[in-house]
Amino acid sequence: MSQMILLAPHFNKMKTDNKQTTIQLLITGLFALTLTACDSQQETTLNKKPVAQAQGPATGILADSAVEGVSYSASSGASGVTDATGLYKFNHGDNIEFHIGKLNLGKIPGTGLTTPIELAAGDRNKLLNLLVLFQSLDADNDPTNGISIPKTAADALDASLDLKADPGTFPSSPALTAAREAAGIAGSLKTADEANAHFLSQAVNLLGGHLWVNQDDTSLNFFRFSTDGSGEYLHGIATPDDSCDANRACGSRLVFTAGVEYGTAKATEYDERGFKLVSTPEVDTDLQSGLSHPRPNWRVYTNGDELIISDIVIVQREREQASLFGELFHISKPIELSSDDEVAETTVQEIRYHKMDNSQSIVGAWTVDKDSIKSPVFLFFPDNRYMLVDPVGSATQSTPPACAKPGVEQATYAFDTASSTLKLSSFTYNTAGCAGLSEYSGKSITFKIDTDTQSATLSGTGLTSITLQRLSN
Repeated sequence: MSQMILLAPHFNKMKTDNKQTTIQLLITGLFALTLTACDSQQETTLNKKPVAQAQGPATGILADSAVEGVSYSASSGASGVTDATGLYKFNHGDNIEFHIGKLNLGKIPGTGLTTPIELAAGDRNKLLNLLVLFQSLDADNDPTNGISIPKTAADALDASLDLKADPGTFPSSPALTAAREAAGIAGSLKTADEANAHFLSQAVNLLGGHLWVNQDDTSLNFFRFSTDGSGEYLHGIATPDDSCDANRACGSRLVFTAGVEYGTAKATEYDERGFKLVSTPEVDTDLQSGLSHPRPNWRVYTNGDELIISDIVIVQREREQASLFGELFHISKPIELSSDDEVAETTVQEIRYHKMDNSQSIVGAWTVDKDSIKSPVFLFFPDNRYMLVDPVGSATQSTPPACAKPGVEQATYAFDTASSTLKLSSFTYNTAGCAGLSEYSGKSITFKIDTDTQSATLSGTGLTSITLQRLSN
């Protein structure tokens, strides 16, 4: 009994200490939960890193096909007429007004690419009528080889032409007919259906003006599109496996994984967010990461400065936590099921790709055959990350061995310009087997850049010499 009396004061202190410790643990746990919640929220905007605001002179392209003969004036004072490539000049931050003769086509923020989608500003009639206007005023009446609007047609075009008229009757507008006659344009006027079909045929070409990359701390994502009308594309991604789809519905099967995809794509429709593409993959090892599994509301577009892939997804509901104790031990109220007639809240989710940096030395994209989309691409990023996107499984061999296959590699690299020595290490991803450079990890490789900086020779002990060409777009 005496021992119990002696221990009682210490026991009371222990109860007080334990209570304080429990409170501290609860607070610490809640703080950790808060951090976790913040991290989860940040994941939805991980690809939206701040981009430095560009300044100074810039150029852009006006396109359905490239459109020549359209006048423009920028808020900084730059003005002119688009040339055979559709080129116009402006300063970053400008608003640009486009017009044909006296007819105002629209005023928009200056970007690297302008199409009737921007000029129409969400008005479907105006969008279709702009397509009809451009293609019907083409000097040779063949928009597949570019659109050239004669000055005589522009001068004759009446400002009263209503670009928001019914697209079914717009082609027969007297003002449009008079402009064609003034320029002596032969052939028939384009109908809305014909003009629309041509614009859809240009979709992949419009996306192919640049090489596109999206990167964060854990992933590298690459797209290359053709510009020759073939619709070819190449996609590569190095990313952790993910069993959740775009709506974060998760299951036991992988949805996204590191890999490569090559095939052809075409646009079937478009809206203010861009083109809906349907693809025919020939090689597809990245599951749903590329173009092989388009969703109904999935759109792809470029403003010439970024490639923007957007989708309409369901907004995730927040589950209300029952109590402080519940927060710590993840005890929540039962999920409330939606009624059959309840409309789920949705939002537009975007992934933005920027132009691949090809600025200096080894940094940039290199390929075995720059005229072929189905050709391995070696990517060297400014942050010393390396990526291989190989759709054929023969990046470093003319005759691929059995261990080589289409896929991707990701590693870190160090390059010494003076000695042309390249060293790769820390391979994070390799789905290409022995097709790439993973077997040379930690070994010195020669990467000799020619004086024109547009070609290089890759060689090394046990490595067949390869001539690479810089992809400059």
